[in-house]
Parts: sequence; C-alpha cells; structure tokens
Amino acid sequence: MDEGERSGVNALSVFLFGLGVLLLILGPCAGLYSISYGVIALVATWVVAITIRVFYFGAGSEEDHRHSRYY
Repeated sequence: MDEGERSGVNALSVFLFGLGVLLLILGPCAGLYSISYGVIALVATWVVAITIRVFYFGAGSEEDHRHSRYY
C-alpha cells in the first residue's frame, strides 16, 4: 500500500471516529433522538472505522514484524 492510499484510509477512519462522537453529542442535544441511540450510533461508526483499518492494514502484517525491535 502506497503512502496516498494509507493517508486516505487514515483520513476516512478519523472521519468515522469523529462522526460517531458528533452523533453521540449533537443528536440528543438537538432533540433528534435519545442518548441510547447516540451510543448505538457511536459504536456502529467506530466498528466500521476499525473494520476498515484492519481490512487495509491487517492485524499483523509483514511490516510489523520487520520493524519489531524484540527480535
């Protein structure tokens, strides 16, 4: 994965993390839905963001093993 794709995935995941926080805070404050729906929206967007990061970067890729300082 080149640097452009890596920064795009990073930007998308940061956007999704921030979107979850905004949905948690702004929805109940605006009276659109209750706090429980806000928590559900937060968890759902964070699950999507983490899934995208793991899909593109992998849980344990070769790069992690090459740069490890423990062996």
